[in-house]
Amino acid sequence: MSEPRQGIRFAAVLNSTRREAGLSYRQLAQASGISHSFLSHVEKGERRAPPARAILALADALKADRVTFALAAIADRAGSDVATTMVAALRRGPVGRDIDPTAGVLIESGPAGAESELADLADHDDAVDELASRLAFVDLQLDVGYMRLGISAVGGSEPIVLFVSARADAESLSD
Repeated sequence: MSEPRQGIRFAAVLNSTRREAGLSYRQLAQASGISHSFLSHVEKGERRAPPARAILALADALKADRVTFALAAIADRAGSDVATTMVAALRRGPVGRDIDPTAGVLIESGPAGAESELADLADHDDAVDELASRLAFVDLQLDVGYMRLGISAVGGSEPIVLFVSARADAESLSD
């Protein structure tokens, strides 16, 4: 099994910007003050984006837009947090197409077999990393207290769209 992909968006921004600048890992490490080994792991998505200070040092060393780097890092961290929350909700159950979203996870749409795919996913030790790597979109409606997200389905072009109420979701924040 390959390493979990923790920083997919930041990794892509870092990789493309470093290549456009024509710098090696070692050259960027020297310019930013960050270990070339750590940069390699971050760029491969094997590590989360570094702390804010390092993100800004990388952007500055690459003469890149600090906001672009910061937003990519935030998106990765938020994706991981959303995945953690949703895996906890999936494990708590119930999950299905005719579920009250205040009591479980409603499958709004997706291919046949989505229920068993989600059950299998929730049973794995690396469920959070897997779900984070498959996130297609996240829609947080804080004013009405719900979260919708889409994840890519295994072998399908149609994503699985899930809905969970803040009431069902709140307990997972402490998990």
